[in-house]
Amino acid sequence: MSIVQYEHGRRQHKAVSNMRYGCVFCLSGEEASVIESLEAQNPGFTATSVSQTKWKSIPGGRYKETRIIFPGYVYFQTISSDPPDLRYIEKSIRLLATTKGSWTLTGMDEWFAKWIFKNHGVIGFSTATVIDNRARMLSGPLKDL
Repeated sequence: MSIVQYEHGRRQHKAVSNMRYGCVFCLSGEEASVIESLEAQNPGFTATSVSQTKWKSIPGGRYKETRIIFPGYVYFQTISSDPPDLRYIEKSIRLLATTKGSWTLTGMDEWFAKWIFKNHGVIGFSTATVIDNRARMLSGPLKDL
């Protein structure tokens, strides 16, 4: 069963019904290296950080800027019932877990992780229209909310 497919050169994350979601706490600014190591050392794991794309205005124009908005957090998905092995992943601090030791996200935390993977780890632009003085989302991540 494939949990990752490629579309237009971008990694597309597919939802699988028995998918488990978790989160690793790491050194801020080292998310990319933790993602790379986590995926390389734990087959069947797909990881992402959470970024936001927004417009940045400067004199003479504006441009799109993408920044990590949850520094130090790497979300992952897997069909494995075993937690990832972090022993050899430099810059990782710990696997986040409940007080009972469960590493899998549940409830709204799980919903958020699924939503992040659905949006490729990026909270991007949404388009909207106004109908009867109410905003109606047409596309983008806010449409799901």
